[in-house]
Amino acid sequence: MRSPSPRWLVALALACNEDSGPEATGAAGTYPATLPDLTLPGDPGETSTGEASESQGTGATTGAGPTSEGAVTTGAGVKFDLGEDSGPSTTTGPDEALCPCAPKLDLIYVLSDDRELWTYDPLGNSFELVGPLGCPTTDGTFSMGVGRDGFAWIQTTIPQGVSNYVGDLFRLDVTNPQNCVDPGYMPGANGWVHFGMAFVSESAQNPCDRLYGQHWNGQAGLWSEGPGAGKLGVFDPVAMQMNTIGTTNYNGAELTGTGDGRLYAFGGVPNAKLIQFDKQTAQAVETLPFNNLPLTSAFAFAFWGGDFYFFTLADPNGESGNSKVTKLDYDDSDNSGKALTTVNANAPIAIVGAGVSTCAPIEPPG
Repeated sequence: MRSPSPRWLVALALACNEDSGPEATGAAGTYPATLPDLTLPGDPGETSTGEASESQGTGATTGAGPTSEGAVTTGAGVKFDLGEDSGPSTTTGPDEALCPCAPKLDLIYVLSDDRELWTYDPLGNSFELVGPLGCPTTDGTFSMGVGRDGFAWIQTTIPQGVSNYVGDLFRLDVTNPQNCVDPGYMPGANGWVHFGMAFVSESAQNPCDRLYGQHWNGQAGLWSEGPGAGKLGVFDPVAMQMNTIGTTNYNGAELTGTGDGRLYAFGGVPNAKLIQFDKQTAQAVETLPFNNLPLTSAFAFAFWGGDFYFFTLADPNGESGNSKVTKLDYDDSDNSGKALTTVNANAPIAIVGAGVSTCAPIEPPG
């Protein structure tokens, strides 16, 4: 996810400008107790950053040590539907078929700000270029989700005047990103302007996956947090629209999913948080605040092998530059007490999206 403004601003959208307490998360209702703050050793602890500008990937393999509603038009005259959200979908989820895994889905796929698809190997701590995107658009990249079928859904961002943006969707083959098509999505469908996204399995017993989204209102330079600031939804591939499940406290957050049916978000300002959502209600069931891991103006994350990998700008106060990789030992398999560790201080690209299929391991390999 990338904020496409000239300068990134952090805002807390708290109701009536009142302090909501040490933590407010999830949909309106009863909020769970939060876990202790996590601090990244050696980081400066800054919580506001500059906007990332376009940067160029190296094209190499590398590793490192530990808005408003209504009709909207573009310059090309294309109309977008930013109409009222019609609420939850009436269509059913995937059937009980096996939903087998396509090849080459054991790694994390990442999307660069200069329209390239890469892989990140958590075991080797290395990046490798897959190739440039062949999507029929010149719009900037914004977010990505990868399905069990071996196809990624890519969201691009389209400027609407001076300070507003709306997202479009494309579908590509992760083994050949030149094979990218327009599936017929209408930007802004059902009142969903922009969204971070991820595929999530139905449950531990049903591996079939669905695409979930966390809304962003498209206002340039602004992620925000506050009661009811955002919404969680699930994508209907027949109606080709995101349908709202419920409200959340995050306007602008990325998602990742697991093969046993868990859905997580990375969002929040001024301090970012890891949030687990209930897929049925949008309620937060766990919140883990971070002290020294701000979102920055370009960010993404993915679950792999029991842990989380966060991709944020290496310079949290910069307006450009490449990303770094931070690992959260979520399952404590490293006996670190769920510590945050910078495992790659200088990725070869600026990462705006990350996608991991539900075929990826949910426990440490071996």
